[in-house]
Amino acid sequence: MNSKQGLYRAQGLSQTELVAIERLMQICNAYEGLDLKINLQILRSRPHDEINDFLYYEQDVLVGFLGLYSFNPHEGEISGMVHPESRRKGIFTALFRAALEECQHRNITSLLLIVEHVSSSGQAFSRSLDTTYDHSEYKMVLEEAHLPASFDEHLQFREAREEDIPAITHITALAFDMPEQGVDWYSPQVLADQQHRYYVAVLQNVDVIGKLDVALTEQAGFIYGFGVLPEYRGRGYGRQLLARTIQTLLVLGKKRIALEVATVNKNALSLYQSCGFKETGSYDYYMVVPGADK
Repeated sequence: MNSKQGLYRAQGLSQTELVAIERLMQICNAYEGLDLKINLQILRSRPHDEINDFLYYEQDVLVGFLGLYSFNPHEGEISGMVHPESRRKGIFTALFRAALEECQHRNITSLLLIVEHVSSSGQAFSRSLDTTYDHSEYKMVLEEAHLPASFDEHLQFREAREEDIPAITHITALAFDMPEQGVDWYSPQVLADQQHRYYVAVLQNVDVIGKLDVALTEQAGFIYGFGVLPEYRGRGYGRQLLARTIQTLLVLGKKRIALEVATVNKNALSLYQSCGFKETGSYDYYMVVPGADK
């Protein structure tokens, strides 16, 4: 059997590939003192009908990896790594270009390159590209849940339904400063996806006032897309929505619950800390143009 050499595009990852990726991550983390954002839990649940992972081998040894992460059809994030002894050979550039090609193929028009703030090699690569600094985020992991003893009975917590799609679309647009027509990824099929949960907060006699999305893996839950209507912020409703979500994920047996928050969003940071989340790293996001020839 011929040994693996060069670039491979993967539709889903085998156990052997997952082990090799985790080993490479450990080597790179130890070399630069990092906590690379590779999202191993997500990698273990990749769909097998879509290319999301790019691997580079030298004589059957994995020396480079780049993952594409997309939480809606038009936006993507990429992060990756190269073995310290295999750098300055153009390996990450090859992985990066392959990911750009896949983004073009899937019409992903907004792409962010994620670089750990303290990674000198990653920051150097981002400077070599035609990228624009977008924002920075803290990665936060639930250390110990701090849940209220009781909840406001006037605020119902449940999974989103088809009739909620206009409301969650509207709240998402407001929360993330987007045009409402650009939030087009919610559908009955999406809400039924077993690898995600979409939760809403419904205020008695009002309707849906908040929403929150969760990506699920076998042992973890990643919280994102959290928003509350502006006129209902500052009343504890967001805290209750978050707390009920944490409670539900713990009941589902999720051992790791994580989220990310913009470093400048002090209100959200304070909320997450009060619910038991702790910062585990800081990451810089650089905007990339998928159609550009790098």
